[in-house]
Amino acid sequence: MEKRRYHPANMLFAIVKTIRGWIIPLIIVFFFNNTDGWGSYAKYGILGIILLSIIGSILKWFTDQYTADERAFHLYSGIFSKSSRTVPYEKIQNVTKHTNILHRLLRLTAIKFETGSKEKAVDFQVLTKEEASRLEQLTKEDVQEQAAVQDTEIKGDELEDADAVSEQTVPPAETKNIHFKPTKKELIRASFTSLSFLLVPPLLISFLLKFDIFFDWSELRQYLPLLKVWWITAIGLIGIILVSLLVGMWRVVQKYGNYELKSDDTYIYIQTGLLSESAFSIRKDRVQGIEITQPILHRLLGLAKVKLISTGSLDISEETETINSLYPYFSLKQAQTMIAEILPEYEVQHSMERLEQKVLLYRLLQPSTIWLGVTITLYFWRPEVLGFEIKWWIVSIVLLILIEGYRYLDFKHTSYLISDKFFQIKTGALTTTLFVTKRNKMIEIARNQNPLQRWLKLATIESINRAKPVLHNKLKDLPASEADRFYVWYRQRTNDVRKQ
Repeated sequence: MEKRRYHPANMLFAIVKTIRGWIIPLIIVFFFNNTDGWGSYAKYGILGIILLSIIGSILKWFTDQYTADERAFHLYSGIFSKSSRTVPYEKIQNVTKHTNILHRLLRLTAIKFETGSKEKAVDFQVLTKEEASRLEQLTKEDVQEQAAVQDTEIKGDELEDADAVSEQTVPPAETKNIHFKPTKKELIRASFTSLSFLLVPPLLISFLLKFDIFFDWSELRQYLPLLKVWWITAIGLIGIILVSLLVGMWRVVQKYGNYELKSDDTYIYIQTGLLSESAFSIRKDRVQGIEITQPILHRLLGLAKVKLISTGSLDISEETETINSLYPYFSLKQAQTMIAEILPEYEVQHSMERLEQKVLLYRLLQPSTIWLGVTITLYFWRPEVLGFEIKWWIVSIVLLILIEGYRYLDFKHTSYLISDKFFQIKTGALTTTLFVTKRNKMIEIARNQNPLQRWLKLATIESINRAKPVLHNKLKDLPASEADRFYVWYRQRTNDVRKQ
């Protein structure tokens, strides 16, 4: 195929990124430093760096090219030293799209094809939407053809001629099922649950403290007596509350106002964002595990956050957040139902094994370096707060209670399950995390015992899954016999791999 250059707007985006990265140093050297001394040299130095970056971006556009055939991406790069790279479609783990405001103004988009934890992704920062869709469809067609060929080989003895084989290799069009789109009522409820409105007062105070160099606040002191009038104070507080609520609602709406969760027989699709749109798709068989997180507020309200563990990095640019998480304001029951719908091969079990009672005593009696360090420091330092000396022994007792309470909650929430082909653990004290993975998705395990655990017949096990970064999940202080069973259970992984 003929080599293609990247979209010309790549130069514009690179220039904007360069200017944005150097705009603050440029303002500082131009407006907050005199022209004598190092300030004058800094101006020309920064302008020189910006100019060289712009020239480099233009040269990069002239030299970098790509092609995409039926089986792989072929990437060519280098201004002086040329290099080429071939990435087969079968290595694509997930696809992430991002369309920021500048993309939308120019009717363009960005797309990243993630290949795994060790290999570099295929990243197109600027493409037309048609070209991005074409490239994404090429990768999906290759996957479908490979699956059809494997199915044809299995059923090859039943096919009578080559025409029947060719008909089997053409995959039928898959329909996407929409599992969830938030309503206006759900978005309003989410804006209160997210507590985004609490960010406004601290940001307002920070603004007043940092920008006092531009404004003379002393002239406003003559109006301070007005704050003693109760109705003026009330109006001010109501105004701040309303602004906070509106900002909180806007943050949730612009992030989840266009949210959509869909799936077909092969892929899961997540779309989010109102002004700046992001889209994520992943093959179901490439999901390495599921993580259900409940911070303390979510747990009190019965909500849960569900994250799909994948091998790729999901940030397509510095402006985006990871979008491999499902809608974070599902009820726990609704989240589990959603998992069963989009990934029926993953089973979230409610009945799990708890740790033995002796583990609680073992954890509570463990020495705490934090408590010991703070206690010794306060004993010799004896700090004062608002003119009152802090009683070191009171702080020490309170800290010890908090540490022991945290250990108790961690013990109470810890549970595990080693089933036929699944490994499921729940850990955490204030924030609980439930992790579910399949045996064939675990790349490594570990079993450890310290001397005290060996005496108490306890052990620590660890599962390792492909992710970016590699995901480690530890389960501490389970019975040693269970750790041995976990080791034997994992050795049967070869049977699962052979069946794939």
